[in-house]
Amino acid sequence: MKSRQLAIVFAALFFVAPQQVGSIELYNADGRKVTAQTTFLGGIQAATGINYGVGAFDTLGETERQTLSLGLKPRFDLEWALPSSTLYSAFSMVAATTMLDGELSGQIVRSGDRAIDTDSTAIGWRNDTVDLSIGGQDFAIGDGFFIGDGNFNQGPPDGQYWIGAFSAWRNSAIARINTQPVRGDIFWLRSDDDLGDARIAGINLETTTKDTFGTLGFMYVEIFDDNDALALSGMRVTSIRGADIKFPGIDNLKFFGEFVMERGNSDLTGRDNNANAWYIEGNYQFATVPWKPKLFLRYSHFSGDEGDSDDNEEYRGSFFTIFKRDWDTWYQGEITGEFHLFNQNQETTMAKLKVFPRPNWSLGMWYYTHNLDTPQYFGTPVTDTDWAEEVNVGVEYFQSDRLYTFLGFAWGTPHQGAIDAFGGRDDIYVLELFVSYTYR
Repeated sequence: MKSRQLAIVFAALFFVAPQQVGSIELYNADGRKVTAQTTFLGGIQAATGINYGVGAFDTLGETERQTLSLGLKPRFDLEWALPSSTLYSAFSMVAATTMLDGELSGQIVRSGDRAIDTDSTAIGWRNDTVDLSIGGQDFAIGDGFFIGDGNFNQGPPDGQYWIGAFSAWRNSAIARINTQPVRGDIFWLRSDDDLGDARIAGINLETTTKDTFGTLGFMYVEIFDDNDALALSGMRVTSIRGADIKFPGIDNLKFFGEFVMERGNSDLTGRDNNANAWYIEGNYQFATVPWKPKLFLRYSHFSGDEGDSDDNEEYRGSFFTIFKRDWDTWYQGEITGEFHLFNQNQETTMAKLKVFPRPNWSLGMWYYTHNLDTPQYFGTPVTDTDWAEEVNVGVEYFQSDRLYTFLGFAWGTPHQGAIDAFGGRDDIYVLELFVSYTYR
């Protein structure tokens, strides 16, 4: 019976009607405008071999699960045009729930979890050069490698996980200075409880040369306070990055990369942070070949604690986001990246090929090799740093900027590190569908 219900929901989500709905303009007069939109988020997953055969962590032995996540996100935007500037505000709420068996790994969201809460609650003022805003709002730097998402979407307070319905920082004050050839951000952010209720202050500088050379950026961050869950308070973070870097003489070849240093003294443990993370990625599109194949190669490294010094070498990338550039940034793999390794004590190599049979369709294949940097899994010793292999296949349909659909299949097989950590040897198989549609 459950399998039949699952099939019906899969079909219903896949055939969400992509009708064109005009912008909902509630008011527009005397320079004042109020608009509204509602985004539907739906995700359904079916998996076997959960946690390499050990079963879901909340029900050991349950190796098969089916999960349905639903979210509805209404949003209202207000603008008031002044002679040379604009006052504005954004308000959004989320109603979300998880159904069927609960989240696949059994560690993040349970079946029956539900939430109704605000997400964005920002007000601001902007002109051609400066944009000042305060309140709950989305904010990311670069492709969200370190600063990307202020909400982890975990447990009863958020009602769901995989569809990522909540995304705003709980509270923030951001000054965006839009000058050329360098622009900048000065910011104060506060994460949700899942990410330690951390207070973060920092500055970001980046070039505005994306179309000619690419973008270079620099970021400095200090974390002043948290609830001790992640021991982030006292951390100082510096990063340099590049995006869309072009190679002279070779069209359609681009490079991306970032290097992050975590330093400072932990207010909770007294240990000095001495952690690093970095990645480098290149992609090339064969623009003259049918279906325009695009090849991606990426290596990422997140340091683990060495255990032989007083310093903490374990990188914490708590605020990374998803889908900033593509489906795989920065949850690396539909199995390992979403449920087992979270960009901490990790080395991952990715090779990806995407083809575009039609302008609004893509077919992709991802191959990952995952390793630990040091032989431990969140403090549990393992005999080998070789973690797992993973293959993802996905079909993306982006009919417009309102509708996005992802139908995917993932297979993961454990290597010795995962076998030591979990005690299971089974392969994991996941079938999933994600739909996002915005009515506006």
